[in-house]
Amino acid sequence: MQLVVDTSFWVDFTRQRLPDAEALLVEDALREQRVIMPQMVWLELVVGFRSPAEQAFLQELRSVCHWEPLTESVGLEAEQLAAMLRKKGVVLVATDLLILTTAQRLGAALLHHDGDFTRALKLPEFVRLRVEL
Repeated sequence: MQLVVDTSFWVDFTRQRLPDAEALLVEDALREQRVIMPQMVWLELVVGFRSPAEQAFLQELRSVCHWEPLTESVGLEAEQLAAMLRKKGVVLVATDLLILTTAQRLGAALLHHDGDFTRALKLPEFVRLRVEL
């Protein structure tokens, strides 16, 4: 299974705040090159990770992840997704919409530590994006 890994997860990963099962899952996925790096997640990490150790981690991460650029079509799909979610009472910030859209269009599971994603992934439309440990 391919994984889109959200910024919230990477922050906890670098701070070693993950349960063992989650750490093992992402480490295996990195080793097997099954991690997708959406450009939006990358931009959030570039802005937030400032220390030399964090910068080195970013470069290593980029070298083993499948790069997924932000495109006009992703933006348009995110608009449609926002409308659908709003009708169901779920509102996501724009960055999260783009990340969720990327996972959905690629059929990849979304690994995160974000309450907004937790609410969205409870909807039946996103059952295949859930990570079950």
